[in-house]
Amino acid sequence: MVARTLFVLVALAGITRADTRGTLRFGVVPLELRSSSDTPLFGDRVDRVVSEYNAAAAAYDRMHGGMTARIDAADLGVTETLLVLSPGLEIGSGAYFFRLEAPLGFADDLKSYGLGVYPLNLQIAPRRSFVLYASAGGTASWLDRPGSGDVGGLLALRAAVGCRFASHLVLEIGYSAFAIGGTINNERLASMMDGDTTQLAQPQEVLSAGEARGLVDASLGVTF
Repeated sequence: MVARTLFVLVALAGITRADTRGTLRFGVVPLELRSSSDTPLFGDRVDRVVSEYNAAAAAYDRMHGGMTARIDAADLGVTETLLVLSPGLEIGSGAYFFRLEAPLGFADDLKSYGLGVYPLNLQIAPRRSFVLYASAGGTASWLDRPGSGDVGGLLALRAAVGCRFASHLVLEIGYSAFAIGGTINNERLASMMDGDTTQLAQPQEVLSAGEARGLVDASLGVTF
């Protein structure tokens, strides 16, 4: 018990002495998630939406006339360019620091609200006002499309390299080794399954999901 108490006190003392920096980065994330029947977590739903949408399109054409284009799994991917604002906190001293962020992403048809945790961060300072660093961790975000009924999320394993210069400026390049996510609207899916032919929803309004490897992003920010 005494040993455990001493360990906690030493850890708290280390955190107290560590440098703490607030950060604010503004960046662009090209989100290209490709959908298929093999997409983890979403594959079965992708197949269901393709089948139900094509059946609904055929019924709609019979009722109203027309030649609605049919879809396949590749039509249900996510293609958005997110503008991301990432307030964060860095705690550490010497070569190592811990990093926590809350990225907020905005696009025409998509919003994201997330948490980024980077436990592995190393930095060197070849000059007093110039610091190079590398980070590794991941992010988990809630995805939302306009309107009600959508449920979605995005998970990504991300590494980054960057520099802090001129005392308070930050430039960072990120690399998402793997990302998976999307949104689904169960109400619209249920409506298609019920054979509702009064209105045919766009397939991406029912489900839009996929996975990607090697996504690159860039950001510029400040520390304080």
